[in-house]
Amino acid sequence: MSHAMTTHKITPTCPQWGIAELAAHFDITTRAIRFYEDKGLLSPARVGGHRMFSEADKVRLEKILRAKRIGFSLEDIKQFMDVTDGQVQQHDELLARKANFEAVIGRLRNKRRDIDVIAKDMQDMCALIDNYLETAPVGGLFEFADAYDAMFRAHLDEDFITV
Repeated sequence: MSHAMTTHKITPTCPQWGIAELAAHFDITTRAIRFYEDKGLLSPARVGGHRMFSEADKVRLEKILRAKRIGFSLEDIKQFMDVTDGQVQQHDELLARKANFEAVIGRLRNKRRDIDVIAKDMQDMCALIDNYLETAPVGGLFEFADAYDAMFRAHLDEDFITV
């Protein structure tokens, strides 16, 4: 079975994409798309035996890939998609899913705080490096190490105080 790129163009009048076009758009393999389909995360239409993906499929794949990038398992993604697809309607199951989603939201917020702290530390390190490169004499590595140590200790205190 050939997976060569087709000449099908993405235009407003033709909102369907073949698997190779969709894979190229997201810079993933056609095998990855078939894998998501096998796991029940995608359900493209079939035209003449070929998968045809709609705009809704494209948006759905984008959500799947975003969730994967931030560490969600396929099962986590499926649980979320089942709710958004209306496949979960029992009161108790909806409450259980909601509780799980709220826990995930909490973990994501913690992860965001951690990312912000690390990004701030790295920005400070870049500023320290810039300052060192502009002002330090040749061979002033020990001064740089002392400045880094002082910055690290200050941020260590900040990190544990603000968390």
